[in-house]
Parts: sequence; C-alpha cells; structure tokens
Amino acid sequence: PERTVFEEAQLRLPMASVGTIKNLLGAFLFSGDDSEKKVSILSGGEKSRVMLACMLAQPVNFLILDEPTNHLDITSREVLLEALQEFEGTVIIVSHDRYFLKHLVNRVFEVDHGALRIFEGDYDYYLGKVAERSPN
Repeated sequence: PERTVFEEAQLRLPMASVGTIKNLLGAFLFSGDDSEKKVSILSGGEKSRVMLACMLAQPVNFLILDEPTNHLDITSREVLLEALQEFEGTVIIVSHDRYFLKHLVNRVFEVDHGALRIFEGDYDYYLGKVAERSPN
C-alpha cells in the first residue's frame, strides 16, 4: 500500500526502462501524476488496473481470471478487454459480464448442477445452443 503505482510496476519489471513502465501504465490509464499515487489511496477499480497491468506485463502464457471486470469502470473494462484480446496465451475467465464474454471467448465451459458442457464456439454460438435445448 505504501508503494506508488510506478514502484509497483517497476518491482515486477526490474529490467525495464522508465519509458517502458510508463507506457505500460499509460495503457492502463495511469498517466502523468497518476503513476506517482500511492496504492493505498487508489479506488478498488484503480487497484485492479494496477494488478492487471503488472500481471499482463509478466511473460506468462496462461491466466485464470475470476470476475475480472468487477469494480472496473467502463473505460477500464475496455482497456482490459483490449489487453486480453492481444494476449497470445490461454485465458480462463469466470464472468457474468456478457459483453466482455461476447467480445473475447472462443470456447465456453458451462457448469450447471454438477454437469460440465463444452461449447466449441464463441459466446453467440453458446447462446444459440442453449436456446435450442430450452423449451419455448
């Protein structure tokens, strides 16, 4: 909590230049003096953005995100969506955010009453299959 946003990112990227870290933070809407704010005074959404920026800066190829858009404002959700769309690894997301899912997923795993169903398609494909099996 006592570190600044910049210091938090710099800890995760010790070999990165100041410019690289500022570009990363800028992509997550921390520009200018915002990067010098202490983490302790940030809102919940801002803290989530710091965490996501630090996570996505690491050389990983697999992310598990549980309700990643909770507590994010619309702009922050869009930044996260764009970052995940560019992410080259695998992402498992648990979310009720239909807009987010619609623009990101290419396979849906539905868990319902202890049963797992796999849908090899995007969110619209999943919705279509659910509609087919539902009595009207």
